[in-house]
Amino acid sequence: MTTFERPAPDLHKITEAWRVWTEGGEDVLPGRSMADLKIGGTDKVLETLAGDNEALTPVFDVWMTWEKGKITPEVALAGLTENGFADIVEALDTSE
Repeated sequence: MTTFERPAPDLHKITEAWRVWTEGGEDVLPGRSMADLKIGGTDKVLETLAGDNEALTPVFDVWMTWEKGKITPEVALAGLTENGFADIVEALDTSE
């Protein structure tokens, strides 16, 4: 039997998902945006960063609260925004 190994986080997918969300538009859905961030590995990135830097714990806490189904995608995205997730994404952006 083989075990599933999760791929490493895809920083491009994370930055692209956040860009799409922040640019908005009527066809941008909060649930899809959160799903795209998860597909990119945001949970693993935040877990690692929060472990190394206590100041990032609020962002990780918002993410985990959403993952546990205790808040809606809309509330999660607002919480990520309020707690500085955009700065994290900017630091992750390797396209420059």
